[in-house]
Amino acid sequence: MTQEQKVTRGTVTIFILSILLLICLCATATLAYFAGSQQTTTTLILGGPVRVSMVNKNLDETIGQGKLVMNIKTDHTELLPGMGIDMQAIANVSSSNIYPTDALLRAILEVSVTGINENLALEVQKQIRDSMSECISYRIEGLRDGWVYFDDGNYYYCSKDKQYDAASNEEYISLLSINTNGTGNPIAFINGTFQFPYKYYTNIYSNIEITFNLKFEAIQEVIVNEDGDRIPNTIFNVKSVLDSMDWEKHNN
Repeated sequence: MTQEQKVTRGTVTIFILSILLLICLCATATLAYFAGSQQTTTTLILGGPVRVSMVNKNLDETIGQGKLVMNIKTDHTELLPGMGIDMQAIANVSSSNIYPTDALLRAILEVSVTGINENLALEVQKQIRDSMSECISYRIEGLRDGWVYFDDGNYYYCSKDKQYDAASNEEYISLLSINTNGTGNPIAFINGTFQFPYKYYTNIYSNIEITFNLKFEAIQEVIVNEDGDRIPNTIFNVKSVLDSMDWEKHNN
């Protein structure tokens, strides 16, 4: 059971504003010219890097161990059908107190089942995901920000409100712009107890191993197209950016 931290880098640009003021006044036969100039330099901070770490319900980072917080709600050490499994995985999204940067967040959850044939492994995996879904804070339109399970098999943290795109004349679900600071803003992915499926299992299941691998990815909130124009924070647009990221380069 592992987890990874993903971050991005901010950029700094310089904007030069030049103003030339030319005023012409005409009085009787005399033409007088009044001219002046003013120049100012402004530094625009697009924001520092956004960072995401995995924490438990007490907001203690688990990066040092690299493990999800998981407890089985019995005295047994073996996993049995119907057992309660308590799992904690919270994304703590942070940036800087000086240059705070809003962020967008994705969670990638892999459930690996080994020790059994592929078809049965997929069946067990689906049952586990269905049970876990009861502990995931899903988005409820108009009522609650939360996670949306997309057709790429990943989860995106989205706003409860739909957005309107004037260019395409369409409504869409957008990722929530998460406010950040130096301390961090905790976003719960899963924090509760789910039950291992009750399905009748025979002896062929006795030696299977189940591995949960969860990864959080965060980027700065403003995304643009190839022409530099800002585009909506739809799941598809954000997915395209995240999938193209060189995480080894940005994770520093």
